[in-house]
Amino acid sequence: MPMYSPTSNRAVVWVGRRKLEIQQRPVVAPGDDEVLVKVMATGLCGSDCRNWENDAVSKQLVLGHESSGVIEQVGSKVNGRFVGQRVAIEPGDPCRDCEFCLKGRPNICANLKYCGLDPTDGSLVQLYTCRAALTVPIPDNVSWEEAGAIQPLAVAVQVSRRAAFNIGQTLAIFGCGPLGLLILAVARAHGVGKIVMLDTKASRAEFAQKYGADAGICTPKLPEAGTDDQDFTQKYANKIISDQGVGHGFDVVVLACGSESAAQMAVSMVKAGGNVVQAGLGDPLSHIPFTDITAKEVMITGVCRYTPGCFADAVGLISRKIVDLRPLVTSTYPLTKANDAFAAQYSRKHIKVIIMNQE
Repeated sequence: MPMYSPTSNRAVVWVGRRKLEIQQRPVVAPGDDEVLVKVMATGLCGSDCRNWENDAVSKQLVLGHESSGVIEQVGSKVNGRFVGQRVAIEPGDPCRDCEFCLKGRPNICANLKYCGLDPTDGSLVQLYTCRAALTVPIPDNVSWEEAGAIQPLAVAVQVSRRAAFNIGQTLAIFGCGPLGLLILAVARAHGVGKIVMLDTKASRAEFAQKYGADAGICTPKLPEAGTDDQDFTQKYANKIISDQGVGHGFDVVVLACGSESAAQMAVSMVKAGGNVVQAGLGDPLSHIPFTDITAKEVMITGVCRYTPGCFADAVGLISRKIVDLRPLVTSTYPLTKANDAFAAQYSRKHIKVIIMNQE
């Protein structure tokens, strides 16, 4: 087989706050256990936008981490992967040696390298080299636009594992962005009963209801005048519980956002003995009503990225048509228009923006 000799490897590079450049980067030949992937599609998310907005990245960093493509070259010791194979790229590369990796939790690896997370270059390039073990096969019935959203669906699968979704449960989800909507879809696949979604943006709450939520609620951003935060939070939570007919509260409340007020509301809305799952990123420090957590014996569960098998499960959900990602992909951009793509995702006018890496 002739050696693959690419002539271009355009990359989306951070060069300053809200400023990207398209640069040529060298193609890294795959090592013995690596593959070279021609990246076809990359989704954008909130963490990408935080990188885009950052004014203190350590270098001219290649961004992106939600990528899929076609294998162009394989290392000499690679088994189970072949040239021409369609794959999703797992963006987290754990060390496999620390105490967390050895306990089967590589998502919290002490030495994790993560695509697009300073200082590790990301996958918004035309050609990306990684360990073959970090690639997950994709069948032909999954479009590239859908393949660009496999990574956040894998995170939603991890949420379902940590939340222990089950038949007939009641569930509230704060945040009607891509992650919240994918959690909704995975919860439905698990047979969860009533699902209510909440967001401060009316258009997103409406979209959530069209996508399958039993109710999409636009929440107020601030407490009503003349009431303190906790008083307002409890009264508003009680109203939602009553209006939605969920007895003493929801079995599970998932935070697919990082809002402090949403976290406080979640504790008020979950039933005694229930589970509050924090999946979204937000402020590093928040006020949480610990008295209520103790009195109601509420479990607080954090979710970080995904664990082994989540990507394969996500691909299976898409390929078997159990989860439909197509309504969520509301815009695509060529790689050469990456700055416009980041601005569009940041604006929250779109649900999911996909960059087509070869355009």
